[in-house]
Amino acid sequence: MALRKMKGDCRREGPRPEIHAQVAALLDVLDEDIQHVEASLVSLDTLRKLLIKRDDGALGTLLEEIRGQGEARTAVDCRRQELRRELASGLGWKETEVTVTNLLAHVKEDLATALAERQKRLQNLIVRLKREHTLTAMLILDCRRFNRSLLQVFLGPAGQTGTTYTASGAARHPTGTTMLNMQF
Repeated sequence: MALRKMKGDCRREGPRPEIHAQVAALLDVLDEDIQHVEASLVSLDTLRKLLIKRDDGALGTLLEEIRGQGEARTAVDCRRQELRRELASGLGWKETEVTVTNLLAHVKEDLATALAERQKRLQNLIVRLKREHTLTAMLILDCRRFNRSLLQVFLGPAGQTGTTYTASGAARHPTGTTMLNMQF
């Protein structure tokens, strides 16, 4: 199989140390991506368990932890983008051409092997993440449907609760829609 030749082909010109250092840094970013996807899988699994248990306190804690991970995620994304810019500049490529697949043909064999391993691992994890995300979304939709059914049982088909206001600003309270009937 012939390798595709691109501008700045390192294998033809000989490996450049600065490119290999940037690729090594990219491997670290890919490792962090792998850790993030694995943590997301665990979070989705925990989210489903807590939804089934109806543990509101633990759900709140989990959601706060997920929000807190956003800043760290942003920092990793910025580092990845910066590395892509540096690699594009060093290789004479457009930034969009800097992908793991394209880099494989332009680095030493040991780095190419490490990149390929990370790429395969990430691809497998992303397939799992998509599946787990779909399962979680289905569970949430089922919970929503169940909760609506319960509300219809308690509130009736009209289901109007709370105060509404007329165009003039007068409050209108619903009648006959109490949560529980107090008659014996």
